[in-house]
Amino acid sequence: MRVALLEHFSALPAGAAPPALLSAGGALLRAVAADLAALPGVTTEVVAGFHDGEAGFVKTLRRCDASLVVAPEEGGVLERLVRIAGRRRLLLGPGPIAVRLAADKRATARRLMERGIAVPGGAVVRRSGAAARLLRFQTPYVVKPRDGCGCEGVSIVRAPQGVAGALRRIDRVSRRRDLLVEEYVAGEPASVSFLVSRGRNGSGTPQMLCLGLNRQSVRGKGGPLRYAGGETPWSHPAAGEAVRLAARAVRALGHCAGDLCGYVGVDLVLAPDGPRVVEINPRLTTAYLGLRRVARFNLAGLMLDAALGRRLPRRLEVEGRCSFRPDGSVAVRAGRVAAP
Repeated sequence: MRVALLEHFSALPAGAAPPALLSAGGALLRAVAADLAALPGVTTEVVAGFHDGEAGFVKTLRRCDASLVVAPEEGGVLERLVRIAGRRRLLLGPGPIAVRLAADKRATARRLMERGIAVPGGAVVRRSGAAARLLRFQTPYVVKPRDGCGCEGVSIVRAPQGVAGALRRIDRVSRRRDLLVEEYVAGEPASVSFLVSRGRNGSGTPQMLCLGLNRQSVRGKGGPLRYAGGETPWSHPAAGEAVRLAARAVRALGHCAGDLCGYVGVDLVLAPDGPRVVEINPRLTTAYLGLRRVARFNLAGLMLDAALGRRLPRRLEVEGRCSFRPDGSVAVRAGRVAAP
């Protein structure tokens, strides 16, 4: 099998994405390419940046049997590329409907609330006149792009004086005419990673494999936020509750979309009164960089199994713990634990 790896972070216009986001895209591309290349009978072909336009992208797809897109959700980039890839070859990841639904963070939150899944309260605010509207909200609150990733453009506003800076940060990363204001939930940032298979279990629902609870390192709690990587697996008193809530969120998205498959990440806040789902990432996340180093299975092989509808393991065993950074650096600590 020949797999096309399509990376689009490096093709974003100058200034449209900060170096940290570009670095994370490259690190994920290198990691998954190495994992796929380690599988018997699998070869890869990398298309990075699409500098020759979509014609070169499509030409590569014709030579391959499957594809995986590594791209940001902003501006519909990931959805558009996944739609093109899915029309021609097997997708090793979520389809365009799932990507579109998850990329709209407020729409996702509404769907989850309808199913009784705890999320932060929020509202959509038009960029025109946003400064005056934001001054009416009670601080602290979070201001963020409606379709961003990697904490880019996200700020905590703790006083009216912080509104102007929060809007400037959104202007640098988003061209949308609206933005999100969310309730600030004090707690520990975390994520849960899953693999979703095209195959079904005995009850007719998609098979899901939890890859574990990950601790997130988010810096800058006094204003602009910056994602700095994390730790996996993470032993936390609320791990079981967090994993169950995240699994409900993934099933809810799959019910709405119908084409959810492959690697999915769920971001949460572990608050004192219980976890809340912040967003669903329909793509590889930087937690993959750490998970692949401690998992006893080749994760890319499991992604291929999921795309082909093969049965996934009941649980993922890992050896040790590790910390990871968006640039791809990983520090592994010894020890053997089982992911929840």
